Amino acid sequence: MSNNANDARAPAGAWDAHADDYLRLFSPLTGHVARGMVALVQSRLPDAPRLLDIACGPGDLAVAAATLCAERGAGSVLATDISPRMVALTQRALQPIDADAGAEVRDGQDLGLESASFDAALSCFGIFLFPDRVAGWQAAAETLRPGGIFVTSVWRGPEFNELAKAQMGPLMSALPARLTDPPPRASWADLMTAEGLVEEITCAAPLIDPEIHILDATLALPTPKAMWRGMVGNPITGALIAACTPEERQEVEHAVLAAFESRSGGRELPFVLNNSCHVLIARRA
Repeated sequence: MSNNANDARAPAGAWDAHADDYLRLFSPLTGHVARGMVALVQSRLPDAPRLLDIACGPGDLAVAAATLCAERGAGSVLATDISPRMVALTQRALQPIDADAGAEVRDGQDLGLESASFDAALSCFGIFLFPDRVAGWQAAAETLRPGGIFVTSVWRGPEFNELAKAQMGPLMSALPARLTDPPPRASWADLMTAEGLVEEITCAAPLIDPEIHILDATLALPTPKAMWRGMVGNPITGALIAACTPEERQEVEHAVLAAFESRSGGRELPFVLNNSCHVLIARRA
C-alpha cells in the first residue's frame, strides 16, 4: 500500500523504515478502502475461499479478509509484502483473529506461488506502484484459478484527491528548481482514469469482465506537522526532501508547513483531506 501519489516503488528497506509511521498516520485512510474492497467481492467468493493479499502493508486488507474467513468458519488468507517490517505488522494484526491466516515476505512481481491456487487476489494501493506493473498484474493473475477474482485499488487524479494536491502542490513549489525541472510525473499517471486502469490491466494479464467502483475516504491527521513527518518518512516524498541541502530542507519545511497550517486553520488543528480511488474487479479468464 501507499499513501503517496508520486513515483515508483521504493526499496524494501525504505518501506521498513516507514512502516510504523504508515500504520499510525495513513492506515486509517487506506484501511477504509481495504475493507471496502473485501466487502465488494465477499458475495462472489466460495464458502471457503483461499485469498491472497499482494503488497499487504501493515495488514488492513489481510485483517478484513481473515475476519471474513473467521465469520464463515472456513477459508484462508496469505498476505505478502516485499517489506519485512510490513509483514511483521501484518502478522501481529492477524494474531487475534481465529482464522487460517499468515504473512510472508514475497516480491509481488515474482511471487513464487503455485499457479491457479487462489480464489481471489487483492492489492490495496500496491501493484500500481511497482517498478514493473505489468509483471505485478501478471503475477497476480497467475495465482488465480480460472474464474478467480482480482481486485485492486488506485488513486484517482488530483482533481479528486485533496491529499495529492495538499502534499505535492506545496512541496513542488518549495523544492529547489534542480529537483523539479522537469516536473516529476507520477509513475502511475496513466492509471488515474478508469479507462487507463482497465486498458493496462486487461492488456497485461488474462483478466476479463472488468468493472470499476469508486470508493471515497477521508484522511484526518492530528496536526499539519504530522503530515510533514509522514512525508519525510515516506520513501517517495522523503527521497525528494532528502535530496535538499540542510539549508534548502529548512526552507522547504517552513514553506510546506505554512501551506499546511493555512489549509488546516492553525498549527495545532487537525489536517483533514478527502480522497477518492478506483477499485477494479476482474475475473481470471
